Amino acid sequence: MRISPQIVFPCICVALPVAPAAAQHSPLADYDHTVPFQYQEEPVEKDNQIEVAGAGFQSPMGGKVNMLVVRPRGAGPYAAIVYQHGGGQSMPTYLAEAEVLARAGAVSLILDVPGSGPGKRTALEDKGAEMRASYAEMAVCFRRAVDYLQSLQIVDPSRMAFVGHSYGAIAGSVLVRTERRIKTFVLIGGVARLSRHVSETQIDYWIEWRKGMTAGQLAHAVEQIRPIDPDNFVSAPGHGSILVQCGSFDSVNIEACPALYSAASNPKELRWYDTDHGFADLEATFDRMQWLQRELRLNAVEALLNQLWKSPKKRTTAIELK
Repeated sequence: MRISPQIVFPCICVALPVAPAAAQHSPLADYDHTVPFQYQEEPVEKDNQIEVAGAGFQSPMGGKVNMLVVRPRGAGPYAAIVYQHGGGQSMPTYLAEAEVLARAGAVSLILDVPGSGPGKRTALEDKGAEMRASYAEMAVCFRRAVDYLQSLQIVDPSRMAFVGHSYGAIAGSVLVRTERRIKTFVLIGGVARLSRHVSETQIDYWIEWRKGMTAGQLAHAVEQIRPIDPDNFVSAPGHGSILVQCGSFDSVNIEACPALYSAASNPKELRWYDTDHGFADLEATFDRMQWLQRELRLNAVEALLNQLWKSPKKRTTAIELK
């Protein structure tokens, strides 16, 4: 998992603690609701329809959560989407998608992974406990992002979504059980059991992670991780709709991704794409936008894409090389 560089913005601070709606209790996703957001924002660009800003808020777990905010210009009320990218990705990965959806009537928060800073928890020596704490912290930050969206007058709190890729999908699965405020979930390239994934997957990252562990130490780490496995949460009754997106060339997750779908209770849908774990796939992107359009009652995405196809908003002029 690669963490993108942190961004620091000048402070435009507000303190708006919000109590979440009732949901099934999970101690992993507990946090202090009285921590002020200390929201900070710096405009990046705008046109006559949408605005993009670099922003951040205080994590209840310590440190800062950086994000891109993409919103329509107007009074709303608009739908809202929380995005969490995966490993090897960064916040701009979902920027173009969020810009289209802003034109369709949605405010998007594209989160980075929780950052470091004063008050941040210290690293744990136990690899399993450290991973559990990291994923639980992400889930808390997602819930805090929902708190923030709910505090905005331009947001319709009955039309909220979560989109997570890879570790974003894994950490976001906790919300299926804990967050009744979220109407729909899109889980991309996720797995049913992270504990199995980290102990068996034969890729360099996880081989290195297991390096030096005895069989007993690995078993202990798996035991520590098991409480955050997505199959503990996606089977909870009464959740919002779930779209699971899997890649037919995602060889590492070819069985683990549909297992996530199998573990989930209804309403749910599974869709396959000819892509690898990076999901740089137009069909997957279009499917995701159409799903969000339907579930969040957005304006027609297809018409917006056709308009962008015929009349792009921006073109970069080629620079003559000398």
